[in-house]
Amino acid sequence: MKHLSFPKLRSTLSILALTAALTPAIAADNPFIGRWALALPGGGAGWLGVEEKGGKLEGSSSGATEQEFEDFNLKLEVRVPAKGNSGVYLRGIYEVRAADRRGKPLDSHNMGGIYSRITPSVAAEKPAGEWQTVDLTLVDRHVTVILNGKKIIANQPLPGCTGGALTSAELRPGPIHLQGDHTSVDYRNIVLRPVVK
Repeated sequence: MKHLSFPKLRSTLSILALTAALTPAIAADNPFIGRWALALPGGGAGWLGVEEKGGKLEGSSSGATEQEFEDFNLKLEVRVPAKGNSGVYLRGIYEVRAADRRGKPLDSHNMGGIYSRITPSVAAEKPAGEWQTVDLTLVDRHVTVILNGKKIIANQPLPGCTGGALTSAELRPGPIHLQGDHTSVDYRNIVLRPVVK
């Protein structure tokens, strides 16, 4: 199975090599996602891991789509290690948490919560190290989050950008940004479908 892996920084490579490595893994089954670019601390270039038939290329940092999206449904699987901390930024400005918080009191920092903005209605995360399914829908400034088959946020309005946002422009399209600069994290089966109003 192909997936994106964001291990701690180990080496750097050009963005062209990154795009060449990722495009077949992402775009072959999903033309809406297309090419990815990296953001490394200090502005350097880096690369992500792509696992195919047991082979793994290791790399670093966060990844974002070059294409921007407005209203969409995004489905993916994520695996975070013990004490792992990551997030999926919708339009590059709203972080949906991907973190090991199982068993902790519910707050906006739990798995599937909107960072510092919206607390999930129920805890639905699996133990650290297990693959988890995430189904996200963003239309205008309203978000729905389904984690492991349970609706934990139902069409709630987003009260502003979250910390780490790439911009503060809430009324324009933006990229899908997968955060990978805090701890290691793996993503796979990323499928994005535009929502037509």
